[in-house]
Amino acid sequence: MTTPDQASAAAEARFILFTACILASVAGGYILRRRGVLRAEWSRPIMSAAIVACDAPVAWLAIWFLRMEADVWKVPVAGAAVGVATCLLGLAVARWRRMAPDAAAVFGLQAGMGNVGYTLGGALAFVLWGIQGLALEQMFCMMWPFFAFLFCFPVARHYGERAAGVHKGGGLAAYAVRALGRSMADLRSLPLYTAALGLALNLAGAVPPEFVRRWHLIDAVMVVGILMQFGGVGMTVRASRLVLYWKTALGSAAIKFLASPALMLAAALGMGMTGTPLAVCLLLAAMPTAIYSVLMANLFGLNKDLANTTFILTHAICFAAAIPPLCLWHAWR
Repeated sequence: MTTPDQASAAAEARFILFTACILASVAGGYILRRRGVLRAEWSRPIMSAAIVACDAPVAWLAIWFLRMEADVWKVPVAGAAVGVATCLLGLAVARWRRMAPDAAAVFGLQAGMGNVGYTLGGALAFVLWGIQGLALEQMFCMMWPFFAFLFCFPVARHYGERAAGVHKGGGLAAYAVRALGRSMADLRSLPLYTAALGLALNLAGAVPPEFVRRWHLIDAVMVVGILMQFGGVGMTVRASRLVLYWKTALGSAAIKFLASPALMLAAALGMGMTGTPLAVCLLLAAMPTAIYSVLMANLFGLNKDLANTTFILTHAICFAAAIPPLCLWHAWR
């Protein structure tokens, strides 16, 4: 039986490991591309492989192992609803500012997609609220494969085709159905189906294999996925171009850090959430933008420079403004 102290130490070690892997892989990808060892165009197949080989099994196993509790269904529902609403708000702002399609998609999607997993949101939830906070974060992330692959992927594909000058016939509804169908048929949408499989096994009461937890297989696959995905980001970063997009990135960051928590507060209170579930949802709604938004920029031909700038800027803001005070509070409480 794992004690609370052992669980706390394991979660903190995992956070340190994942953070180190993120920083090392981004820097490594950037340096190796600058030295000519890697090419920027290789980032797309590397990121695609990470989705299929790493994200798919993680989504399946994590949801299968999850402990279901009464009323916690509100947490992923609120997460998905606020994610969609914030993305739509970002896309509306981009339209108002008359952004090009490749930049508009990035601006909107990065406003609504947050780093809510173990790499940041989950670790912070554990530091603040212990195992219960970590469990609620896992519930929140149940919505992620469905939000990403049923909403964000079709949006990114649509704007990528607009940016490439691809025009499809038929009305808006017909196009939306085609875009959704193509996204669901895309091999990179595999995590959507593995998440559904994990949920079905969980609800059916099937007992997950204990060796997965005992041998830390999920952690190992996540480390490989982090190295591939964040390394791919580093391979596409052009330091000289980051300064060109910081103002636009700051606008997306403002929606991410201000509008998203406000919408979450309204949604959570409207659903009757209180206490720790409410606090966890607010924390996760204010996380910096997700790696998946950068992946989609690379996969669908969107503005990679804006995506990289927003990703780096929002994480820098979060690390500088939030994490040091939280760590000091945790050390002295």
